Amino acid sequence: MRGLLKADLFRALKSRLTLIALILAFAFPVIMVLAYAGINLITGIDANDPVSGTLFGANAVIGSVYSLTNNIGLIIPAFAGVLVCTDYSNGTLRNKIIAGNRRSHIYFSHLIVSIIFAVAIITIYAAVTTGLALLMLPFNRSAIADLGTEIMYFTLYGTMTFVFMATVATLFSMVFRAAAPTIIFTIVVSIVLLALNSLLMLADYEKYKYLVYFIPTFASNFFNLGSFSIAGLLSNAENTSTSLIFAEGMLSYLFFSVVNTVIGLLVFKKRDVK
Repeated sequence: MRGLLKADLFRALKSRLTLIALILAFAFPVIMVLAYAGINLITGIDANDPVSGTLFGANAVIGSVYSLTNNIGLIIPAFAGVLVCTDYSNGTLRNKIIAGNRRSHIYFSHLIVSIIFAVAIITIYAAVTTGLALLMLPFNRSAIADLGTEIMYFTLYGTMTFVFMATVATLFSMVFRAAAPTIIFTIVVSIVLLALNSLLMLADYEKYKYLVYFIPTFASNFFNLGSFSIAGLLSNAENTSTSLIFAEGMLSYLFFSVVNTVIGLLVFKKRDVK
């Protein structure tokens, strides 16, 4: 297992996809922050304004870094899946099996690489975006109730979002064994989940709060859609604490990540590799 993981990590580091992802992780923040800075310059946004200061300031940019439907959010999971698919296309996977490696070890090695790739790229993207946003855009501190706690929940939950999507991408890559359908279905899952979750957020949260256990990324709305502020959303959810929502969401992600892994492993074990 250790040898497989080292080899897969080395191939991922050498891959052009990794280089492209790194370039995009630095390029997208620059483009986005400059666009927002241009809007602020033209319109003269007031940083302390509760509406415009939050929508067009650093809060809005930072609040979107972990979204599955923003620029990098759609690319990272798809790229993670394609990295796995290259083993099919170049015959490496067949050679691994012939060499006597267990299929479970092969699958988990790919899954770990996908997770490391996704977490590394999204962390770089989030760090660059946050740094540039705070440097060039107004930041509305009045929108933040407990800055330290919110940053911790926001970062951990956002990172777990992409860990979960890495399990999705690995599952699809093992099921379809081709890059094109893996990319398409991974992106579709991202869009459908966020669309469904956004619709549920329009309803009374108290009525649907236990759906967090059955719909991954549901609780992430509290951490992504509030423009870097949980307090405003929580004020509409009576007797519901930030910590509880965070815990429920993380458990949901963990459960579905395990489900994706089990399904993917079962499919891979039954597949003929030619």
